[in-house]
Amino acid sequence: MSLRFVRRIIETGTLTPHRQQVRSLDTPGHDPARAARAARATTLIEQRTSITAPVDGLDNQNDVASPTVRNSVSIRTRSLAAIRSATIEHKFLALLLILFVAKGVAISFIHAPYTGHDEVAHYAYLQIVADEHRVPTLPGLQEWRTVHAADNNFIHDRMPAEFWKYCRRTTIDWSPGCGEFSNAIYAMTLGGLYFPTGWIYTANHPPLYYLVMTPLYWLTDDLSIEGQLYALRLAAISFGVLTVLFAFLTVRTLFPRDRFLAVTVPALVAFQPQISYEAAMLNNDILAIAFTSAVIWLLARGLRSGFPIRTVALIGFCYGLAVLSKNTSLTTGGIIAFAMLFGLGVRHWRAWLLKGALAASITVLMIWPWYLFMYRTYGDFTGLARIHELQYWNYQSGELPTIWSQLTSLQFFWMRWRETWGEFGWRLIPLGQVGNWPLLRTLLWITIIAMLGIAVWAVRFYRVDRTIRRATDGAEARSIAERAESIFVLERWQVIGVLTMGVTCILAYAAILQFGTTFSLTQARYYFPAIVPAAILA
Repeated sequence: MSLRFVRRIIETGTLTPHRQQVRSLDTPGHDPARAARAARATTLIEQRTSITAPVDGLDNQNDVASPTVRNSVSIRTRSLAAIRSATIEHKFLALLLILFVAKGVAISFIHAPYTGHDEVAHYAYLQIVADEHRVPTLPGLQEWRTVHAADNNFIHDRMPAEFWKYCRRTTIDWSPGCGEFSNAIYAMTLGGLYFPTGWIYTANHPPLYYLVMTPLYWLTDDLSIEGQLYALRLAAISFGVLTVLFAFLTVRTLFPRDRFLAVTVPALVAFQPQISYEAAMLNNDILAIAFTSAVIWLLARGLRSGFPIRTVALIGFCYGLAVLSKNTSLTTGGIIAFAMLFGLGVRHWRAWLLKGALAASITVLMIWPWYLFMYRTYGDFTGLARIHELQYWNYQSGELPTIWSQLTSLQFFWMRWRETWGEFGWRLIPLGQVGNWPLLRTLLWITIIAMLGIAVWAVRFYRVDRTIRRATDGAEARSIAERAESIFVLERWQVIGVLTMGVTCILAYAAILQFGTTFSLTQARYYFPAIVPAAILA
């Protein structure tokens, strides 16, 4: 009987007879198995009917929306629903990223061409990578002198002659003679000795940034060097966006319920003047900053979850990308070791040793070709010894500064402080004061107050934590924790996370102190990879 009803329903397109049949099965004495089969048949037929049911107005094709229109409406509807359901923090982040991009575009065009940090040298490096499919090299001084003395030729990779008009926006290695000669100068004498000039002093930088920018260089090759620069500057903004995003993700991982930090930390990164500037110029700093920020976020995730293998692998991968972006990221290795050692527990040596080895192995597999090339070319892994030999103006006589002398030098500190907040336009536009308002001093006092706030927080946290540990039972401990503010009740992994942020800042500043013992051009931007930890602590 049920099969006849099924056939009739399919032929007539009506469900009424079958629904009557299903209701009749609910009477006493009916067969449960037949009732179940009938119910399944009803469901199947209802689905088929809903699919094949005629649509009103089908004859009028103009009244039926096309799939493209329906998809567009569906996407718009889902997007609006996602926006309405987003949290305040996510809405703020979206607005912040939009403002950051807008500001980056403005900065890219406001600043004159090639006034960013070493933009001429970065362009020269990129040009050789894109056109000659190799990286530039630093000249060997004695070899260069021998060849130059024999036939007066230049054998070194050098800045393009068309950039001579921008020679004042390079280091002293090319700028002598800028105002005296109309043609590019690639050699000079000092004390009767010849030195190459115009050599590409960024040649010891890792190649990742230039490889990433090569497709854009090819696409814009028909533009002037100024037009090409603006395109390359705009591309760098995306790395700044990633840095702001990682700042948000890091603080949300460390303090998932703290709305104040979720708003202020990424805002501080986004509106930090020098970070915005680096993210709108042709340079590899912002790429290193972005990848180091990714490592910091992954470390926070690892501390929370016990460093699962996937997170450890990503840490090693992102660290490798950071190192291949710029050598200033090398200090991140110490931060990774600190977080794993104390996050997994010093006594659990098998865990942190194996996971640390995994992360290190991935990084080494990524970077060893570059460092092998550096060692075979220069006899060391950095090329800094050759740069020191070529830079006749850099600490060639007198007593070299020490880490302690720089650390205790007010002049050194103040110069780094100025560079932290703004040294724009090849140091021609320093951020000093607005009218009669001493902006840098105000920022310094705000920072000092913030550091005092961290100290007060640390003391209060210690007291609350000690009180909880001294509780006689679990109920009392929970009661104490509930009465205390959430910022003073942290889990062990969160405490280690905060300590990791502090260690990051210390190692980053120590790196520029160490670099300053050999090179006079040590700069604050070398510790910008620690911008996210600094923003969290501030």
